[in-house]
Amino acid sequence: MKLKEADRQLEQIINFRRQTDPNYQIKLPFTFILDKNYDFLYANIAYYLHFKIETDMLIGKNNKQFDTDQFPQMRTVLDRVFNTGKTHELICYAAVPKCEKRAFECVLNPLYGDLGNIEAVIATARDITEKLALEETQKKQKRIYENLVENFPDIIARHDRNHRYLFVNSALERIAGIAPSEFIGKTFDNIGLPEETWRPWHDQCEGVFKTGKPATFDTEFSSPKGIIKVETLLIPEIDEKGNTETLLSICRESPRQLKNSLTELEQTNQELIKQKRYFASIIENIPMIICRFDRELRHMYVSPASKTLCGINNVQFLGKTWHEMGIHETLYSPFQKFYEDVFKTGQVREFESQFPNCQGEMAYFQTLIIPEIDELGRVQTVLSITQDISSRKKFETEMARLERLNVIGEIAASIGHEVRNPLTIVRGYLQLFQNKKGIVQYYEQFQTIIDELDRANFIISDFLSLAKNKTVEFKLNNLNTIINRLLPLIHADAARLGHNVKIDLGSIPDINLDEKELRQLLLNLTRNAFEAMNPGGTLTIQTYIDTPNAVLVVCDTGTGIPKKILEKLGTPFQTTKENGTGLGLAVCYQIAARHDAKIGVKTSSQGTAFSICFKLSSNLELSSATNTCQRTDLLGFKPLPLQGHL
Repeated sequence: MKLKEADRQLEQIINFRRQTDPNYQIKLPFTFILDKNYDFLYANIAYYLHFKIETDMLIGKNNKQFDTDQFPQMRTVLDRVFNTGKTHELICYAAVPKCEKRAFECVLNPLYGDLGNIEAVIATARDITEKLALEETQKKQKRIYENLVENFPDIIARHDRNHRYLFVNSALERIAGIAPSEFIGKTFDNIGLPEETWRPWHDQCEGVFKTGKPATFDTEFSSPKGIIKVETLLIPEIDEKGNTETLLSICRESPRQLKNSLTELEQTNQELIKQKRYFASIIENIPMIICRFDRELRHMYVSPASKTLCGINNVQFLGKTWHEMGIHETLYSPFQKFYEDVFKTGQVREFESQFPNCQGEMAYFQTLIIPEIDELGRVQTVLSITQDISSRKKFETEMARLERLNVIGEIAASIGHEVRNPLTIVRGYLQLFQNKKGIVQYYEQFQTIIDELDRANFIISDFLSLAKNKTVEFKLNNLNTIINRLLPLIHADAARLGHNVKIDLGSIPDINLDEKELRQLLLNLTRNAFEAMNPGGTLTIQTYIDTPNAVLVVCDTGTGIPKKILEKLGTPFQTTKENGTGLGLAVCYQIAARHDAKIGVKTSSQGTAFSICFKLSSNLELSSATNTCQRTDLLGFKPLPLQGHL
């Protein structure tokens, strides 16, 4: 009677609340008391609220529907409770009116009579559908993050305040040949590395624990695969009190080698939330674009790095394909087939492509596509990790260009002198015969042959300048002094061709130079400039300090260098001149290389500027730090590029 009275009071409260709030809902567990014949002795108000059946109509009636209808497993468990006298629990599924199939957590307890016999069983069924759905979502998220971290191309590790490794991903074995299990639970000083290797790690981590600020540093260590050089990013992981609890380290192979998440599973829901925060920290800070695509190749997720690498805010991608974003088909069609192939085959793919960077210039990107497979083995989504490799591509191009120069230089050194010697003998005999009385009528023809031999000799001289092992005599000299000595010759060439010359020499210190080679470099650049301009053009020669370099600039007001020529600038025999050999600029690059200098170039329809940057010694850098040398902007090219030709 007391239970029924409590149910009536509860029903009154629910009805009163619904009068003020029609959407008011209350979730009550189903509670039943059944005797040994499975007759209802009691059913609480939850049964009425869900099934609209008065509970009084159930009392004394047999609940045969347990066999096949609402709770099909319950009858078996009821028998166990009556037979054993023990509490039993189970999860079962039942259809609730106006709802999809629901999951219930049921607890059955025996009820004893006065004589100590089991007279009835009280059963409580609590709806746990949302709870199970949340747990399944959390498990799926775990699998997704685990897939990301395990397939990530860089080494990812977590350290505690005692410098113990809590987690290391499989990239450690792929890059260094060391199993992650050899690191887990160990500190820096007991993983078998010498102190000079682990000490910098220890000190850097200590600094991040103290300051709570990220840090980057370079280091190297020996491994079964040899010496591994890595760039490391340390990210502090902050707890609820604002303290740095653990550190996340992301180690990438150093680009100098040119060879090329996060935690263990948590046991509770709170640990999972913490783990998600750790993974989000990686994705938000890593300098790569991480994307997830559905089967329609729509962007489900894009990391913030898309803004810094491509100039497109990550939210602009969400829910759209490349076509729907307005990106031209010629940009995305070359790599779209790789994504489609991963969906078809379920195999990891890697490719390189070109795409505009944040400056709007075409850049090179390397992308790794990872399939994400569901429980049935189907690829539902793919994950892509993209990094900018433009610097590496430029380095490889420059190395290939230097290698070509070296090959040509070796050829020049081996055959140049051998060709020159017979030319000298032929020229001598031609001069001898030229003055003999019997053939004086052929004087002009002999002179033409001699002139052509002199031209061949000049080409061979340039060819020999490409030799890698050419002897160079370095002495302390000043760029301004060398320029001033050449000015009469430069002015004479300008007057002959109808050009103007402007000289702007700043105050620069003496540096180690080979004067003969510098004269050749300067004459080659100025003559190229004269030939690039129409009559009335202006040649500008400028020097200034741009710490840590002394810079020489030669600028013309010609029509600029075509793009197809600019890409091959400095390649021997590459020329636009009708009678040119294409060796002049190649010689300039070789001279710059022997002086450990870098040539940069900027060009437009208004002209072209070449800059040659010579490194200053440390003491010269110090003395030039206070030098306020003024320099004129040349065609808007300020500062000029310092690394290779552009």
